[in-house]
Amino acid sequence: MALLPVDLDSTPDVIASLLAVDAAVRAAVGLEHFPPSAAALHWAGADGMWMALVRPGEGRALLVGWHHEFSMTEGSGRAGEAGTDLVGDAPVWWRRGVEHARSHGAYLGFLYGWDGSSWWRIDQPTDDGFDPELFPVTRLALRDIIDELADDTLLDPPPPGAIDALLNSGTGLTAAQLAAVLHAPDGWPEIDLEAGVRAVRAYATTVPA
Repeated sequence: MALLPVDLDSTPDVIASLLAVDAAVRAAVGLEHFPPSAAALHWAGADGMWMALVRPGEGRALLVGWHHEFSMTEGSGRAGEAGTDLVGDAPVWWRRGVEHARSHGAYLGFLYGWDGSSWWRIDQPTDDGFDPELFPVTRLALRDIIDELADDTLLDPPPPGAIDALLNSGTGLTAAQLAAVLHAPDGWPEIDLEAGVRAVRAYATTVPA
């Protein structure tokens, strides 16, 4: 099967920075997040949707995940289930994406490979469920996700300018910048700014493989 280009401008480094900010926000409001590793950065959203940035080394990357409603390729990440072939004739290191899904016991909907300059996917007709507006792979998508997290945890609506400052800082964000985004009326629910800073610092010290 031929490889087709993916319409996604974000590089793996940009996505890693966005995932770090997302982890900081989740930690600060007391929501679960996955700790980073040198091999992969894993993210989970609502209703079982998930995404991971896998780093096989040598400047390459894989973007893998599944959407509970839109992925029609379910099964390809489960052990013992053949599902849809998302690797085909792609380079063998793309198998790392399938292995990551199976290690989490997760369905696999999409698998894209970064060759150092562009994202690629297998040419297959099944809807893989990837939408850059729903996953934290762009600044706009992460702004929407942070807005939703604030609403779900009963926080005040975050000021757009404060979110932009947070995104610009990436792994260097500060407690003050988090506080500007995560404001609780009457001090409840409590916001653990230091937990947020610890979460993002974990990303800053994780060197991709």
